[in-house]
Amino acid sequence: MRRTLAVALSLSLVALAACSGGAGDPSATSSGTAAPSAAGSGAVSGSIDVQLSGGEGEIKAAQELVDAFVASHPGTKVTLIPVASAADHVSKLTTAFAAGNPPDAFLINYRRMGAFAADGVIDPASADAAAALYPSTVEAFTKDGQLLCLPQNASSLVVYVNPALFAAAGVPLPSPGWTWDDMLSTAKALAAKKVEAIGFEASLIRLAPFVWSNGGEIVDDAEDPTRVTLGGTPAREAIEFLLALQKTGLDATQRAAQEPEEAFSSGRVAMFLDSRRAVPGLRKTEGLDFDVVGVPKKVSSVSVLHADGYCVSKRSDNRALGHAFAEYAVSLEGATVLARTGRTVPSLRALAESPVFLDPSAKPVSSRVFVDAIPTLRRLPSAPGWNEAEEITEDLLTQLFAGRLDVDDAVERIGRDTSSALAQAR
Repeated sequence: MRRTLAVALSLSLVALAACSGGAGDPSATSSGTAAPSAAGSGAVSGSIDVQLSGGEGEIKAAQELVDAFVASHPGTKVTLIPVASAADHVSKLTTAFAAGNPPDAFLINYRRMGAFAADGVIDPASADAAAALYPSTVEAFTKDGQLLCLPQNASSLVVYVNPALFAAAGVPLPSPGWTWDDMLSTAKALAAKKVEAIGFEASLIRLAPFVWSNGGEIVDDAEDPTRVTLGGTPAREAIEFLLALQKTGLDATQRAAQEPEEAFSSGRVAMFLDSRRAVPGLRKTEGLDFDVVGVPKKVSSVSVLHADGYCVSKRSDNRALGHAFAEYAVSLEGATVLARTGRTVPSLRALAESPVFLDPSAKPVSSRVFVDAIPTLRRLPSAPGWNEAEEITEDLLTQLFAGRLDVDDAVERIGRDTSSALAQAR
């Protein structure tokens, strides 16, 4: 059976509020053209199912989004199919499509879309609905020149920081444009004051920006990969850099006992690596102050795209309603709902660059870091078999960062085993 990785949805909801006018009005793009509004009220009717994954709070928030859509589209019904385990989400979709009874629509990460795209089970999205979205997100969901799903977010990897721990240790907070050397010296300074400096997952999506920043590559061919390639000097240097960072913070045993995000939110760790998905939980942590800074650079500034998109099944009996819901989620009205939760970096450019997202009164105060990173974003592959290749890589990186493999063994096995997995998917 095909092994799959998780596609995660983390949504929460607050009431819709009116957007401010003038220069901060997200209804106007930087070019002066209007951002897309919600799909036309009353243009569709009937019912659909929408599958996504998340915990209790995330599903509750998604239901609120559904309620807002239904309220603006009388005569429609949208039923969520929640999957508590994100890892089971893709597996359940695969099984449902094989059985001929998939959900009408589903939310999926671009990295998990490859097999569904290859099987031709996704009903293409409207290019017009994506006209005002960041091009990098649109490209991630485009196959053979055809847009398949509508991207709802344009997040990136960042470094979360706890100002209180930095102040207590007498260590300056990172500055924009910092380098690998800056990060390592900062981490060592924190560790010298008995502060756990940093926590991060041993995964390819965490490693990738460091490899790219050092001039390396993750795969032999970004569009049609045949193997994960971490044996070159730039990739090895990136691995060694993260291994050195790990010595200043959470090791593999500590990460197994407590996730890096939990360690950060409890005030135990001064820095951790994650995307925008961590913000809602951190905002709810009483007494926690936090901010973000971009990923440090070696040769160039690079981050990795984190984007989920709404897809519509070709087998849906109500594809029109499925597309209307997807278009609502990325429209000004629907995207504003999500932006105010803190969960997403909107794929809608006008909204991401407006006070709705860049709210200086809401943590993190440096949210512009996410927007500034968008021109630097690169994406991982979304080819058939990429799920398996990425999972194999994560398993071996976990062993490497736990000290059970050395770098030579890890990169050799990653190349060999991912080559086999990708070949089987062809």
